[in-house]
Amino acid sequence: MTPTASRLYKKKRFGQHFLVNNGIADQIAELGGLGADDRVLEIGPGRGILTERLLARTPQVTAVEIDRDLIAGLRERFGGSGGFRLVESDILAVDMEKLFGDRPEKITVVSNIPYNISGPIVEMLIRHRRLISRAVLMVQKEVALRLTASPGSKEYGLPTLNLGLCARTARMMDVRPESFDPPPEVMSSVVRIDFEDQYLHPLRDEGIFRELTGATFRQRRKMIRNTIIPYFVSRGMTEEKAVQLLAESGIRPDLRPENLSVAEFARLSDLVTEQESE
Repeated sequence: MTPTASRLYKKKRFGQHFLVNNGIADQIAELGGLGADDRVLEIGPGRGILTERLLARTPQVTAVEIDRDLIAGLRERFGGSGGFRLVESDILAVDMEKLFGDRPEKITVVSNIPYNISGPIVEMLIRHRRLISRAVLMVQKEVALRLTASPGSKEYGLPTLNLGLCARTARMMDVRPESFDPPPEVMSSVVRIDFEDQYLHPLRDEGIFRELTGATFRQRRKMIRNTIIPYFVSRGMTEEKAVQLLAESGIRPDLRPENLSVAEFARLSDLVTEQESE
């Protein structure tokens, strides 16, 4: 394999589309709302266009990069910055508690994340939200639409619900393909995710919430009486009790999953928790 072919292969393998638009990089860094004392995680710094702007705002930047072809250049360019830390690893294998759990203040995540693992990265951030105050992420526009969707839209689904339980999310701007090298085949968007210390809706058991929403959205074209009642029964209720609980929720049984808000799913989840604690 030629050097050029090798570089192209790695870009495809890691889902890399390097940001080359300085103006967009400036705007993303600004959206982080960083102060000089803030700690920042950058996932996939690539060639360092965003890293440079983050370090101009705070010296405490941890960058996680998996591509060995980029490591040397990043070390040479930023290694002299006092608080800069470069971690050569897959972000999904990083021990976030070890990296950031040693101090009480939360971190800010600002990144042009690899598009091929954007879903798992968002899930990872949700799991570690205790450590994170805000995330500003460049993702594919279709992913951004799912993360920020409203009930009733075709984009509304599990990513929307999982974030809506613990964060406020907004699509900040769209970015055209020519802002990257190589250009992706789709539009990109920047989303801002502000994590909350508490659930945004009353909830007793997040595990049950995720089971319930997963069971309904696996069959999202079915009415919820045909998905939620079987889920209740699968947890040991009689069908009569399951029908009764759905009626008590005040939610119309002929709706489909995408018509239910995060709050309504949380209420259904709590009904299961209450029933099982009796």
